[in-house]
Amino acid sequence: MRANIQIMLLLLGFGALPAWASHVTYLNPIVQTVPAAGLTQVVVQNLVGPISIATTSGDTVKLTVIVHSGGPDKAFARTLAQQVSFPVTRIAGQLRITGVYPLDHFRDYGYPMMKSILGIHGTDTNVYDGKKVFIRAAGSSQAVELWAEVRLQLPASLGLVIRNIYGDVTLRGAAQPGAQPAAGILDAFTGVGDFSVYRPEWDSVKLETDYGKIEFTDGLGASRAIALKTDNVGSTYLDLPQHPNCRIVTHKDLGFLHNDVSTAKFSKDSNGDSVLQFGGGAALIHVDMSLGSLFLHRADGQ
Repeated sequence: MRANIQIMLLLLGFGALPAWASHVTYLNPIVQTVPAAGLTQVVVQNLVGPISIATTSGDTVKLTVIVHSGGPDKAFARTLAQQVSFPVTRIAGQLRITGVYPLDHFRDYGYPMMKSILGIHGTDTNVYDGKKVFIRAAGSSQAVELWAEVRLQLPASLGLVIRNIYGDVTLRGAAQPGAQPAAGILDAFTGVGDFSVYRPEWDSVKLETDYGKIEFTDGLGASRAIALKTDNVGSTYLDLPQHPNCRIVTHKDLGFLHNDVSTAKFSKDSNGDSVLQFGGGAALIHVDMSLGSLFLHRADGQ
């Protein structure tokens, strides 16, 4: 960690700046490309910021991280941004990409895209790298403005694990209707944030958010086994083709079920879950919500 005592003392005094003080932001890019040969899985871990994933037909894993920081002047913001790194470690067939933050000096991080879901920000029980942290609004006198935007391109054949404390996750594939799924498995979690998924190519998809929504914006792609969970507050949105071929099993504590795709009705199974069958049910979708509703729409907008 490129920290020194003098700089950290200055940063700790950031909260004492008057409200009229100038504010400067700084961007620190981190770019790395790794050959995909020999890899089976990529693991991405970040504290705060959005994550964007795109599957490609190439043979490399390309990482682009934009570290964002803010402070009273450029030198301050630049030094702060340089305290975050994203080492890439290759262990056998796994590639680990881990955001390293200055947790020994700061436990409060300001983020300009805070979400308020029923007045809840999800900032009180976050643990990162074994330490309790707080995500606050940018400009908070309690926090340093420091977060990272992660962009990743990887072959669809690789499995992917995502662990994010705070931030939206966008997953973009190129699966055509009826395409065979890739062998990879996607397992993604964000504590506070939305998932947006477009034509995924993984055979198996598992998504979980504590506070946020999950949305498939153009069908289910090539995925055949899909598990979606909004653990506390959040709804699920599935845009399906006119003649979908899937089975949807939904558990919810409080919410509604909306089907605008067909006239089919949900029925209860022996576990008390709501089940809706489309066609032969080639894809199986499990939806688990605490406080949230399920919305089924036509992907073509009809």
